[in-house]
Amino acid sequence: MRLLIVDDDVHTVEVIRRSIDWASLSIDAVDIANSMAQARRILRRGKTDIVISDIEMPQGSGLDLLAWVRENAIQVEVLLLTCHERFDYATSALKLDAAEYLTKPFDPKIMSLSIQRTIAKIKEKRMLRESNLYGAWRLQNRQREEINFWLSLYHGGMPREREQMRAEIEARGLPIDVNARYHLVVTRIAEHEQQSQNLGQSLLHYILENAHAHHLFGRDENTRTIRSVEPNGLWYYTAVEEALAIDVRERCAHVIAACAEAANVKATCCIGAPDAIETLQSKPSELRRLVEQSVVFYAQVFTQEEAIAVGEETQVLGVDKLKDMLSRYDKVSLLKTLKDALAIRTMLKTLSERTLYLIQQELLQAVYAHLDGTGVQATQLFADDDSARLNEQACRSALDMIRWANYLLERAFAYEDELRRAGTLVERVNIYIHEHYQENLGRNEIAAHFHLAPEYLAKLYKKKTDQTLKDAIREYRVEQAKRMLRDPDIRVSDVAEAVGFDNFSYFSTIFKREVGVTPQEYQREHEREKTTHTPEAAGYGEGLSNAVRDADL
Repeated sequence: MRLLIVDDDVHTVEVIRRSIDWASLSIDAVDIANSMAQARRILRRGKTDIVISDIEMPQGSGLDLLAWVRENAIQVEVLLLTCHERFDYATSALKLDAAEYLTKPFDPKIMSLSIQRTIAKIKEKRMLRESNLYGAWRLQNRQREEINFWLSLYHGGMPREREQMRAEIEARGLPIDVNARYHLVVTRIAEHEQQSQNLGQSLLHYILENAHAHHLFGRDENTRTIRSVEPNGLWYYTAVEEALAIDVRERCAHVIAACAEAANVKATCCIGAPDAIETLQSKPSELRRLVEQSVVFYAQVFTQEEAIAVGEETQVLGVDKLKDMLSRYDKVSLLKTLKDALAIRTMLKTLSERTLYLIQQELLQAVYAHLDGTGVQATQLFADDDSARLNEQACRSALDMIRWANYLLERAFAYEDELRRAGTLVERVNIYIHEHYQENLGRNEIAAHFHLAPEYLAKLYKKKTDQTLKDAIREYRVEQAKRMLRDPDIRVSDVAEAVGFDNFSYFSTIFKREVGVTPQEYQREHEREKTTHTPEAAGYGEGLSNAVRDADL
């Protein structure tokens, strides 16, 4: 196949040309064009199969080039590159049937996969053009028909009797051996959200399905692997004939490696015991349960026979034991206890999702009880994004559990250490009051900010300052009001609102109680003081003092 790179930036063209292994993609020749006019001349020769074009070019954009290609019915697939994720660009590219829409700086791996998918699309179109009308219909629909067959089978939409299923397969004209026994391979991609954003869902699904087709059957097109998007991950179901499954474990290992290499995701594969085709309908849920439970095999291949049964454990670490270590701030011993419990179960292959869930609940119960005794509101302390993410992943594997537990303890102990330095806390509370006195502020709001129980914070503040939080807030508000009232042009009602009082009458009452005069009287007195201390008044006072001194002399 022949490919054309179109970009007015010579450096970008050279980077693309050198970054891709063209031979591995079956690209025999790569042409270069630095303008739309030059690209048109090359495309008129009719030898180009794929175009990679920049969108933003001074003498005609990539979208203009794509429109010209469509108007002239040139049989070529176009991949567009842009520095901006603009909606109007994407919409125009979609309308003009662009093969891919990629953003700069380009990722060689993503571009290679996009080209690979584009080549598969070109081959399919060529086969369709070369076939007769009926052959074209069969070629176009056979893959879809076989996918639909397996999809219906796993959802219970196929006959349960073998002869009825044979009739269904023959009616659809599918190359499926009804007498064969099949291993159902269930693959789980636990974390895929980030890569769905990076690659786009369509390309990610293509990569993962292609990995199964290529490594399990040696095919370029997928006719067996069924995808299911669930809240706990991406799931793939693939039926492999027993005769082909002599090295199925090795093939699954290649699938896992391909998923990691091409899409940067971790896959776990469970190989079911061989069964007749009519019994496969009940296998997906059974094997899914084993994958979810058998966290000891996370990101590995395992068979149904190797999978563990759910244990009957109701306690793993012991909450009282955990509380004792927490009270002594013995993080080292606590983590060692956790690691030992995980190591034993991993060695015996009895580590299940249920076990990890029990460990997580025991740790949470112990840590929350410990923090509650020190006045910390644990639900607020662990409401950050990192806590939520690690908490969600904790039951995925032993390593994830250790990572989460370490973060949990580190954050809890660090915050407690901060609280033990009560002077520092009081200083931070005062700073917070000074920064937020204009708002609806009370002990509840302050306590929430510092992840503490309101009663605990109030007692601690009173003990260290001999003043209640309410008095501290009121005192600072009055001081700020006095400062503002020194301006004779400001209205007293505006001052009340500015310092956090929504009731003018209440403000006046508080101000008089604290200062001894009303806000209006304070403002007038301050104005009189300014008047009596004018330069003229000050000069008269100085002259009078001199006269008195001279008289004394």
